[in-house]
Amino acid sequence: MDAVDELDCVRKAVGGDRAALERLLLAHYDALARHVAGALPAALQSVVGVDDILQQTFVDAFRGVGDFQPRDDKPFVAWLKVIANHRLTDAIKAHGRKKRGGGRQATRTPRDGQHSSYVDLLEMLSTDRRSPSQSVAAHEAIQAVQIAVAGLPLEQRDAIRLRYQEGKSLDETASAMQRTQNAIRGLLHRAKQSLKEMLGNSSQWYSKK
Repeated sequence: MDAVDELDCVRKAVGGDRAALERLLLAHYDALARHVAGALPAALQSVVGVDDILQQTFVDAFRGVGDFQPRDDKPFVAWLKVIANHRLTDAIKAHGRKKRGGGRQATRTPRDGQHSSYVDLLEMLSTDRRSPSQSVAAHEAIQAVQIAVAGLPLEQRDAIRLRYQEGKSLDETASAMQRTQNAIRGLLHRAKQSLKEMLGNSSQWYSKK
């Protein structure tokens, strides 16, 4: 994406064009991931992954893009890095509180099978007979899934996270969200429809970053 094209996308995104924002996030995904990986303290790497910080950053970008002021001396990716830094600071503070309270637990190793939950979600959403994990655009598609999930309304995002990313049963998801099973089914259906639409819109930009 050249500078003129990016500025046009930024202006559209600030004006409420979600597809333009998704394109920007996809274009800057790799640079932002490298930034987060380089800034993530070693002490946090067993409990917080790059994906965790990216997901929070994307959610904040969807919420706050309307307040971004496009300027030649302030590229969009710099704004994303500022958000990521805030999320990293929050994670460091939360880790410190847990450590002082004796509650630190290494629940997973993020570098092992990174993106695995998004791969599974992509497989579920795919309507193509060919596995998306074998697609030339698989890397970009997985990134697009993460961005698309961040753009969902809060309850849909929580339902997707609990049911498909954390692998909870429908009953467990309903209990965690204090909703009925039928309500959860409705949230998941609407979320999957939205994700498929977002992925379809994003696919034209795969391998064009």
